[in-house]
Amino acid sequence: MNIQTRLCRIFFLSLLSLSLWPVWLSVHAQETILIPSPPITFQAGQGSEIATSYCLICHSAEYVYTQPLLSRTQWHETVEKMKHQFGCPVPDEQVSTLVDYLVGQNTTRPTSQKNNGSERSPSHLTGIGSAAKGQAVYDRYCTNCHGPQGKGDGPIGQALVPPAANLTIIGKKSDDEILETIRKGRPGTAMPSWKNDLSDKEIHDILAYLRTLGH
Repeated sequence: MNIQTRLCRIFFLSLLSLSLWPVWLSVHAQETILIPSPPITFQAGQGSEIATSYCLICHSAEYVYTQPLLSRTQWHETVEKMKHQFGCPVPDEQVSTLVDYLVGQNTTRPTSQKNNGSERSPSHLTGIGSAAKGQAVYDRYCTNCHGPQGKGDGPIGQALVPPAANLTIIGKKSDDEILETIRKGRPGTAMPSWKNDLSDKEIHDILAYLRTLGH
């Protein structure tokens, strides 16, 4: 086969692949990957809220519980690596408490937490949430991604793909839509399911607080 024939064949195959590219995109653009809710949550104990606030940004609790038994020094090195190499925004003053908690979980057998009735009608508590209590829950669990004012500008919010949502512009969404997102998360984003970590009352408190943002 001479060089001209080879070049013609390469050119033809290139044209063919380009012509098929839109077809491939049209087929795969509609695909949706559904991620199941985590069956395991961080077990109660001093430091569990820190683990929930920061470790769940990237890992599931189940992933942490499948790690080998690490010494305190090894856990400390792991947390420092997550903080300085991967950008975990856990404050310096909370590192020691988090490490102590993780060491304590070495011998803990994790169990699933009940969903606190979240499978009931999504609107059964609508309108009775406390914005003040919701702000306390939001500050504890949501600011790392969504920021203190809900604008999606938390320590890692804009680094996520896609970026964290701006919660000050969700006024047109119904209560049920927002509650569903908090409970089950949003597939294809870093927004996790919170139904195993928050009570239904806390979720409605967050909803009440979110309704105050942007006003």
